[in-house]
Amino acid sequence: MKKIIIAAILILSISLNARIRAMWVPIWEITTPEKADNVIDDLNNNNINQLMVQVRYRGDAAYAPNKLSNFYENKEKKYHAIEDSLFDPLEYIITKNRNPKLEIHAWITTFVITGHDLKKLHSEHIYFTKPEWVTCDFSQEKMNYETYMGAYLDPGIPQVQEYTKNIILDLVSNYKIDGIHLDYIRYPDSHYGFAELALKAYKKDVKFQDADTWRQWKEDQITNFIKDIYSNVKRISPETQVTAAVISNLNEAERYSQNWIKWLQEGYLDKAYLMEYSTSTSTIEKHLNFLSNYDLNEKIVVGLRCWSTAYKYPAYKINEKMKLVHKKHYSGFALFSYTGIIESEYFKDLKIK
Repeated sequence: MKKIIIAAILILSISLNARIRAMWVPIWEITTPEKADNVIDDLNNNNINQLMVQVRYRGDAAYAPNKLSNFYENKEKKYHAIEDSLFDPLEYIITKNRNPKLEIHAWITTFVITGHDLKKLHSEHIYFTKPEWVTCDFSQEKMNYETYMGAYLDPGIPQVQEYTKNIILDLVSNYKIDGIHLDYIRYPDSHYGFAELALKAYKKDVKFQDADTWRQWKEDQITNFIKDIYSNVKRISPETQVTAAVISNLNEAERYSQNWIKWLQEGYLDKAYLMEYSTSTSTIEKHLNFLSNYDLNEKIVVGLRCWSTAYKYPAYKINEKMKLVHKKHYSGFALFSYTGIIESEYFKDLKIK
């Protein structure tokens, strides 16, 4: 009996240690070697085992496009803060990380390609060279870059999907990363998707056109894109994980054509990272209880809020939520974000285990 108890404790210990403890690190935190060193040190000193490093922010690069091979065309320019530098943040982080337990995942913003300031974009940026690829609303007015998180390329345009796929596969082909992490893998809202080229594709694909077939077609564009990315990444590098940041509320996810439950069920995604950013532990617990009905807990990582606004959000609230994730037997948690943690001085009070 004693041996059985000891074995059970060991298994539990191994299981807990294997849980994902991820952190999203925005692109502006890795623009110099010194800043990248601080990130690596902070994560290693605080028991993080997945570094989700943002290498594509708004149609730009914190890496060297077509570094070793140009088989997958990638003409995107460097992120504005490093555009005149030879510094390759992604390669630097991969090389400098000496901890085999700290995985490096390349976090990319998938369909959002501008911020709110166009002056920060290179003159050859895709927003300027392919304006017809920017999504439109139902009146076919081009999406305003000052709304939402910036302007989106239209996922329903075949050329957009091919362009974006090439960027992802270029990264996977040229860098030894543990995973590719897709953010903003969705439409900006339900009333977008009406770019002329997207409508042309819809009319070609769908004979009977109404609101239901339109909604389903848009959802299929995102799902088929994920499926295509997954199969190609695994073909190039079978051990590389394919994950995505997703809207946790399923009704809201449907509004953005993001059927991530299907992606997990059908095997198009290794793990989904919920954007579960409520400050209320009880609200998150209710939601996690509901999602448990899908029996996908081991494929779901729970993203937790780690920033303060005018309202001070105390670190003990984050600790509560990390404990809750373990209690509910999800795959782990991801903290958003490194910037919020530094600005709020959370590290000294967080109990990451």
